[in-house]
Amino acid sequence: MTSASSKRKISIITVCYNACKVIEKTIESVLAQSYPDKEYIIIDGGSTDGTVDIIKKYSDKISYWVSEPDKGIYDAMNKGIDAATGDWINFMNAGDTFVEDRTLELVADRIESTQSADIVYGDTIKAYKYGKKECKPLQLRLMARHIVFCHQSSFVRTELMKKDKFSLKYKIAGDYDFFYRQYTANRAFAYIPIPVAVYDAESGISSTQYMKLYKENAEISGRDGSALWRFQCAMVQVKALLKKILPGQLVLNLNKKQVKQEKS
Repeated sequence: MTSASSKRKISIITVCYNACKVIEKTIESVLAQSYPDKEYIIIDGGSTDGTVDIIKKYSDKISYWVSEPDKGIYDAMNKGIDAATGDWINFMNAGDTFVEDRTLELVADRIESTQSADIVYGDTIKAYKYGKKECKPLQLRLMARHIVFCHQSSFVRTELMKKDKFSLKYKIAGDYDFFYRQYTANRAFAYIPIPVAVYDAESGISSTQYMKLYKENAEISGRDGSALWRFQCAMVQVKALLKKILPGQLVLNLNKKQVKQEKS
């Protein structure tokens, strides 16, 4: 495992707002990590549903937390970056968790073997109502169109994030905007074959507002307005309509069948 002399401090940041139903499992997952050289930061947007009471319950184990109004998720994330003192930053949003208690320990070992990397990313387990699905990142060249890995399964050098924070221009695709800028600036990306995060693929903002996400992605990559993009946009809308028309149980059964086929 990583020796004390080569240890790198990891800052885990959770941003949340009115997340009392899911925040505790995220907090417990982060605090349960066996890797000792970590700090945990929570940026709450001024919740009124009991989220703050849950945060206070663990306040003696949280490195830094604040509850105050913000200008959106990426403003909150930037606040977390300002507070971070680690060498690397990971964002673990409310409702998401690490795959196991040793995840950070395993990631830290791999980071030591890829010391030239600016951004490290791993696999993701997506959680749906019908079950879980393990997903590997897409080819990095596809970053020219959209994000190719789950943000919660990535780690970015803190010095890089402090110099080049999230833009507040985008409401959903600000993380893609950040990684796209790093990709076009030829930053060093490194894939590590480790399942890092369990991502709530049902209720996240990028899942519930995917049409807006699709449009923001196209604007960031400069593809919006093209004939191909308009066609692809139409196909996304057709698929969304079919999901609404088809009986809910049929959609669930089809998704379950797909997961079983992928596992076999």
